[in-house]
Amino acid sequence: MKAIVFDNAGTLLKRVTVIKDMSNNNLFLETNTIGLANQNTHRIIVVFQTPAKKLIKHSNLSIIEYMKKHPNEFEIAYSRIDIDKKFVISCLSDDDTSISNIRDTALELNRLNIEICSGCAIMVDTLNCKIDYVYTAGGLFFKCTSTVIKTLKNYGYEIYLASGDNKKSLMKVASCLNISQNNIFDTCNIDCKKHVVDKLKQNGYYVYMVGNHTNDRLALKTADIGILTTQQNEQLPKDLFDDADYIIDDIKDVLKVVEK
Repeated sequence: MKAIVFDNAGTLLKRVTVIKDMSNNNLFLETNTIGLANQNTHRIIVVFQTPAKKLIKHSNLSIIEYMKKHPNEFEIAYSRIDIDKKFVISCLSDDDTSISNIRDTALELNRLNIEICSGCAIMVDTLNCKIDYVYTAGGLFFKCTSTVIKTLKNYGYEIYLASGDNKKSLMKVASCLNISQNNIFDTCNIDCKKHVVDKLKQNGYYVYMVGNHTNDRLALKTADIGILTTQQNEQLPKDLFDDADYIIDDIKDVLKVVEK
């Protein structure tokens, strides 16, 4: 049995992200949100499960007020420190950043040419207990994404998605690519992705992992074959390349790897 686990943004999708810097209220485009988070060891990414259109209707609330009222609507998607949701809520108790700031990023993203809205997120400095950035992410499928998935399925591979994006956006991706929704792992952090690969291997699968950044590192190392794709053209740490068995610059080259 053969399975391939894909990350989503930067791997299947060309990521488009509008970010607001809360230190100066400036909006900017930056796809490398993991790289931005990595600039501060104590910085984490918190992803909202609430769809962007629904979330920004609460623009009169502060972000922490919304999180307190809807604790099941957010998850820690990326962190390099041991931390939980209760600590995040406690840490941000005095932060007055409004959801209207997220609305600004969502409206700007809506003006861009995207196929999938991946959802909204914040970056939290857990040492200084403040929100550094808010953002809304989306993307377009890379040119060969659909063909690659179809071909892999014809080859007999079971396809899985493991991504830090929220459930609704991944369900839309799965629907577009005809991937079983039972094979989706949403808001999946670095440990979650490793667990997905481990579980598949325990169930008898020969597992490929395809990812594009440091949040895929453990899964790349754990898989029977780890494939790092650089198609998003982001600056990546040099040691990440050592964790992969293959480096590709186009999603179509996944087919070359499996055909070996």
